[in-house]
Amino acid sequence: RRASQASDRPWVVLMPGLGGTPDHFRWLGRLLSDQGWPVVVLEHPGSDSEAVGAWLQGNRRPPGAEVLPDRLQDLEAVLKAQANGTLPVRGERVVLGGHSMGALTAMLATGVRPQPGLEWRCREALDDLPLSNLSRLLQCQLNAVDLPATKAPAQLVGIVGMNSFGSLLWPRNRPVRIPVPALLTGGTLDLITPPLNEQLELLLATAPDPRSRTVLVEGASHFSPIRVEAKLTESKDNDLFQLGEELVGVQPLQVQALLGEEIITFLEQLTPGRQGAASQGGPALIHRQAGSLHLHRINAEGAIQLLNES
Repeated sequence: RRASQASDRPWVVLMPGLGGTPDHFRWLGRLLSDQGWPVVVLEHPGSDSEAVGAWLQGNRRPPGAEVLPDRLQDLEAVLKAQANGTLPVRGERVVLGGHSMGALTAMLATGVRPQPGLEWRCREALDDLPLSNLSRLLQCQLNAVDLPATKAPAQLVGIVGMNSFGSLLWPRNRPVRIPVPALLTGGTLDLITPPLNEQLELLLATAPDPRSRTVLVEGASHFSPIRVEAKLTESKDNDLFQLGEELVGVQPLQVQALLGEEIITFLEQLTPGRQGAASQGGPALIHRQAGSLHLHRINAEGAIQLLNES
């Protein structure tokens, strides 16, 4: 990727979700690097498309929350390689981003751990099969996972979580504090990490910085940020994410364009000298229309309003 010409701009680490590949976020990496942010997209052996493909063929158990320690080690190795110059990426500050489990990895990399009482919360949450919030199954698997002790990287300045989740790990009535602002994105058609239960609750549960926000796109789904290039060219490959419109949601390329703009706006507000203006806050709810798509930018105050109305 092209190195940033602005030395004060952070570099960005992107982590795919469970079963995802770096190719799914090539579009976002290109967009950010073209705008001057150096980008690294991680690959996670053991929880990538190859691992899920092996499960579908009956050759292994399905990967789940047990892969999170390995994912955290992958991330730590990349951060160390960049710091010592082995990884030739410029930047003294870093933003961690990811999709779904990749977003959870970014949150855990800040040093936060599930609040006590997860087993009890899971018993209550899983009384009924959570067909409208499948992420709860994965969250509850963390009861059996020994997460390594970590602390936030010294160079960390922000988190970008696409279709993030963690409402059982960090309930709103037992918040934790992450040390940096976070941008959480989601879509109204997401049945895996539904925004009211996950992105909005997570925004409030992580004691948000005034620059933190949730961005929701009407008609977007859990898989809207994923771009399968072969799908666009009508060629055939073995990508597991050859998803139909009912799963991808409406106008995925337009949704990705909107998400890209919101991510760039967030990254620009992390630039030294702009924190003061950004931290002054703004309207609790901002509505934006782009063509037939509707986007909502929501801060902590707006999240409380929406959750109280729901």
